[in-house]
Amino acid sequence: MEGDFMFTEFCKICEKIAVSSKKKKGELLIKFINSFRIRTDGKYFYSVLRLLLPQCDKDRGPYGLKEHALAQRFIRAFSLPKNGQDADRLMNFRAPKSTGNTAGDFAEVVFWIIKNRHSASGELSVADVNKHLDNLALKHAEHNPRGFDEELLLMIQQMSPLEIKWLTRLLLKEMRIGMGHKKILHSYHRDAVDLFNVSFSLQKVCEKLYDPEKRLHEVEVCMFEPFRPMLAERCDVQKVDKELAGAPFHFLETKWDGERCQLHYDSGNFKYFSRNGFEYTDSFGPNDRVGSITPRLCKQLSPTVTSVILDGEMMGWNTKLKTFGSKGMNFDVKSLKLGHVHQPCFCAFDVLLLNGCVLTNKPLKERLNILSTVFTPLDGVIMLTESIKVSSRADVMKSLNNAIDNREEGIILKHPESIYKPNLRTGGWYKIKPEYTDGAMNDLDLIIIGGYYGEGRRKGLVSHFLLGVAVVKEDSIGDPKEFLAVGRVGSGCTVGELEELGAKLAEHWNKTRAKAAQPRGLVWTKEKPDLWIEPSKSCILQVKASEIVRSDAYPVNYTLRFPRIEKVRYDKRWQDCLTLKEFHELRLTASGKLYSSHIQSTSEVAKSKRIRLAQPVASVSVDRISFDVKRVKRVTNLFEGKEICVFSGDQENTKKQIETKVAENGGKVTQNPGKQTHFIICGSEKNSIRVRNAISSGKHDIVTVNWFFQCITMGFIVDFHPEDLICMCEDTSQRMKIMFDEYGDSFTEPATMDSLKEVFGRVEGKDNPEGPMSVKAKQKLDNLLFDGPNPYAVFRHYSSYFHNYNPEDSSRFVNPLNIAAIKFKFLGGTILNEIDERISNVILHSSALDELDKLRSTCKSTGQRISIVSDKWILESWKKRRCLDEEIFQFRFQ
Repeated sequence: MEGDFMFTEFCKICEKIAVSSKKKKGELLIKFINSFRIRTDGKYFYSVLRLLLPQCDKDRGPYGLKEHALAQRFIRAFSLPKNGQDADRLMNFRAPKSTGNTAGDFAEVVFWIIKNRHSASGELSVADVNKHLDNLALKHAEHNPRGFDEELLLMIQQMSPLEIKWLTRLLLKEMRIGMGHKKILHSYHRDAVDLFNVSFSLQKVCEKLYDPEKRLHEVEVCMFEPFRPMLAERCDVQKVDKELAGAPFHFLETKWDGERCQLHYDSGNFKYFSRNGFEYTDSFGPNDRVGSITPRLCKQLSPTVTSVILDGEMMGWNTKLKTFGSKGMNFDVKSLKLGHVHQPCFCAFDVLLLNGCVLTNKPLKERLNILSTVFTPLDGVIMLTESIKVSSRADVMKSLNNAIDNREEGIILKHPESIYKPNLRTGGWYKIKPEYTDGAMNDLDLIIIGGYYGEGRRKGLVSHFLLGVAVVKEDSIGDPKEFLAVGRVGSGCTVGELEELGAKLAEHWNKTRAKAAQPRGLVWTKEKPDLWIEPSKSCILQVKASEIVRSDAYPVNYTLRFPRIEKVRYDKRWQDCLTLKEFHELRLTASGKLYSSHIQSTSEVAKSKRIRLAQPVASVSVDRISFDVKRVKRVTNLFEGKEICVFSGDQENTKKQIETKVAENGGKVTQNPGKQTHFIICGSEKNSIRVRNAISSGKHDIVTVNWFFQCITMGFIVDFHPEDLICMCEDTSQRMKIMFDEYGDSFTEPATMDSLKEVFGRVEGKDNPEGPMSVKAKQKLDNLLFDGPNPYAVFRHYSSYFHNYNPEDSSRFVNPLNIAAIKFKFLGGTILNEIDERISNVILHSSALDELDKLRSTCKSTGQRISIVSDKWILESWKKRRCLDEEIFQFRFQ
């Protein structure tokens, strides 16, 4: 039974999966699911599955929590000082300086803070946790923050630190176990993904597919149950000929800029669902008596219709201008009411069920004929999306340019024989927008004024940027003095490009203080960055976006919709960024759209198409092929767009085998490195003339074979570690200085026993005249570790002779100098066996004062002034953890 399965057991399984390899994760999950089926007949897995996939659980409402709000609750729950170090780590969990190698993982930060503060053991079952989570969602829906906090505190008091860590992930709906929802669902049943795509119900998945041998032969679209709608594939209008070749004609529709919506009707009852399965029936109306649209829409349905499911878009209809608004106008169509300037209007473009009969397997041309009989269109209430027939690229181009003139988002092209496939983008529907065509959009040169720390693979890096425009007054002279925030951007850059940009900006970032005034000349409102930078030290980003839309989150009252970075403009001066005046001119020119001119057909499309079809599948440079790649089939796009040169293989892989792997993973192979070469791979022949020449040029990164295969195994470009590089170009060298110290020890990655051995080996292996490690190097290391002198090496610079004490003598344990000698060596001192020129001083015990004259004579014979000091100098320095003035304890010469 579900009540017998403890939450602590669930957490341990998640912990084990999270730290396992990609292959092992699936094996562990399947093993756990099978054992659960044996234990419970598989019928109660829903209680576990909704914890594994909290982001997919539509039966439980939201908690209204993000990291910041949860941090404040944990600070109160564990009585952390508000200005203390732990509270700061929670509030700034993305900052590496605050949280170290846990940066970006809020739940991990929580765990390490409470690990030694909270001693409760796990007392809750999975059923108990689900009940508490239901209560939290209910308290949030009731706007009862006190009740919410009480419920959360009740859970925490009955949980161990590990359970609180995974509770945190549940509340944030981000489990971070390294498996997507499709992989998890497929581990439960091979048909689970298909059923979830049409039902949006984890409970239905568990109930119908609890028997792993039972197959779901037909995916059903069910009345009053949401499903993931069919999607359209991206298409450049210049390359649409390939898609048009599949049929004598295609249907072409306007791409609506609203909210994708499913309308379900049966016997007088209505339900409305979003594309993600959320229900908005309360807003639009469940029947003909209440709601913002249903009382009017129901009158337009045909009398012959008893039940129907329509797919469409819920738009905002301007009642005064008799036209549609867009999402860029900053209204929420779900909140629109009668009497508002805008009111909801349902634009139908497909019918999936009619009078109990599922129509998804019928071709689109038949479904459109049926759709025209379902309702009578009424402007501003329910409208039929117009479908025109096109058969050439010229027809499509004309329609796209008409959409540009009408300030519409784009067009949709549909194959007439396409059947309805929920949640698929490869079913014969294509979306065409101006921004999919190169050169059709206006670029904006915006300056970076702030930064945000990333998460996951980008933790520790500034991965998102706050962008600004310059305020330039007509009568002003000189450089701009004020910059206003206009948007935030994070997409468009690879991890490598982010590291390069980060290396250039690293020394100029300033931490944004919670209660401090905004820096002079920089203005932002709700979107406060983690870091800020002076414009004169910053860089310009060339950004593309679909349009400029209203937003009160920025001081200009507008922001960018779907922004992405095109390139970093290192060639531009910071003063040359977009001005506020230019920004508003762009906004007014095309009603906010960032395209205003028609797209022209290019005569080179056919030519480029022929060239592309003639190339090998693996996209390898034809003029530099060293092996036959015509039979190499691309497996992944891991190295797509990257030119790679292979110098040599290793004992396990030949040069040809490595080049084949490059091609299989989308890379371009070259035999001679040039300006476009991304990196060089070198195996066993590291001392060849070719390698030495490449190293001396310093133009390319030379990587090991092991790093290359590690990338293929992991499925992404792995960040460089010093041991992965035989040679570094200048940019990589700068990035590595930010991520690692001079001995190769990472500033962000947790140390292991093996990594420490390697690091200490490099420390001891330093080639310098003063031994394994110079005094200067030791002082530098001390300053890094202790912010000053090392309290555990106060005698590091002393080489002393202990009178009547022989370190090699086993009887030394009864020697009166024994304690002093041990402490002297522990604190870094060196004990010598005789008095010579190496001696710093002589240590004498008070019991041997009668030999003082003899000692003085011996010291004089060396020709150096050697002091004779009491062993109390060592003992007192030990107590103070600092080297005291030895003259205080000196036996002076007469």
